[in-house]
Amino acid sequence: MQTAVQNQTSSSELLVLRGSRPLFAEELRTRVAAGARCVRFEYCFSFLFVTVRRQSEVFLTDSWQQRYLRGLWYSLLALVLGPWGIPWGLVWTPWAIWVNTTGGADCTADVLAALETPSTDSAVAQVDSR
Repeated sequence: MQTAVQNQTSSSELLVLRGSRPLFAEELRTRVAAGARCVRFEYCFSFLFVTVRRQSEVFLTDSWQQRYLRGLWYSLLALVLGPWGIPWGLVWTPWAIWVNTTGGADCTADVLAALETPSTDSAVAQVDSR
């Protein structure tokens, strides 16, 4: 996994989130307090009667413009690959486009909660499993 947020017990470990340089846990908390958000984008792809719906890795964004621009790419991906499955491709493709163009799914609280959990597992892996 490319994204790895380590637990809070080791203050020297770096957190790697898409859309930013590697950060320490305190730096991440400071950026979130200043208005940054951790978001995920949705996409789907279809094969006739099978449609697979997925979320992207966690992105750290500073503004709604960044969220919108990143969401456009995932919306395009869903639009090209998603609507070909019957019936769920026709349902999940517009849903993914809606989520992405409105700024993605905010998972900031989940990432911060995962940082607080003392564990040897990656915090983003804990967020990904939800």
